[in-house]
Amino acid sequence: MVAVVNEAPQRAAQPVRPKVMREFRKHSGSVFGGFFGAAAFDEVALVPVAAAVDKTGRFAENFADRGVRSGFSAFLAIWGDAHDRAAEGERLKTMHREVRGRGVGHFADVRYSALDPKLWNWIAVSGLFLVLNSFTPATGYSLNDAEEEAAYQQLREAFSALELPGRHAKLPTTYAAARDYYETMVREELATNPFLRRVTTDLTRLPLPTLVLPPVLRKALTPPWLVLRPVAGRVVKVCSFGILHPGIRELTGFDWRPRHDREFALYTAMLQLAWRTLPDRLLLIPLARNRIEYEKLVHVHRSVALDSFAPPAGRCPVGGP
Repeated sequence: MVAVVNEAPQRAAQPVRPKVMREFRKHSGSVFGGFFGAAAFDEVALVPVAAAVDKTGRFAENFADRGVRSGFSAFLAIWGDAHDRAAEGERLKTMHREVRGRGVGHFADVRYSALDPKLWNWIAVSGLFLVLNSFTPATGYSLNDAEEEAAYQQLREAFSALELPGRHAKLPTTYAAARDYYETMVREELATNPFLRRVTTDLTRLPLPTLVLPPVLRKALTPPWLVLRPVAGRVVKVCSFGILHPGIRELTGFDWRPRHDREFALYTAMLQLAWRTLPDRLLLIPLARNRIEYEKLVHVHRSVALDSFAPPAGRCPVGGP
């Protein structure tokens, strides 16, 4: 009998490494996410989303404030307790009921509704992939196939409170399904538009946020910031577009060249060095840091507990031999 040999053997299943998953969870609460924040510009490559955001005018007024609001909401979804995650999900759905209608200017013929599952899920998946795709550049750790799935499920569970009702309005159930969904959106739904190109150009004119800085401090920081912001914007642009899908990067009008690859490697090497050397109090947002500390304290409390209240084997319950 001739043995039949499979010339394309299946890859051995890769284990999920606890240390890597701990690092990924920390990354989802890291301040380094700000370096990659413009990767969320993929959201406005979906034209109805661009029309809706453009009409509010908040992005033009101070797009740093919009980034702060979005980031704080995402952090609450990931690091809040079950009650706060559910409350934040309901708050966002309620407030987005008002975001519907028709665009203005270039988008005058574009109708939109924020609670359309097509728009809603695209924005949610954009947020998931921003965290996933920035993990290795920010930390130096790589995810194997099993860890990619575990990381995706970790984020998907955190974002579950944001899902709209209805069987067809759910987020992709697996990482592979999410990747396929993203590729399909890039291929069939996304398009360049004036708003996307404008916000890409404006990255080198980053405004200081008004939401997290006291007025006096913001006034004091403004003069040096006007000098530094072209450099800061450049770093954010290169880091963000370095993890952005090439198809979307092309839609933005940003001409990515080999020198940008070298810049990306330099900036991410510096981030990875900082990730390995800086303490958590500098790396993590307070909500994530406090949650991790809380979990450590819970572990200490549980470590002194008995495994059973039953009497030890071989001993009389009333103290006799």
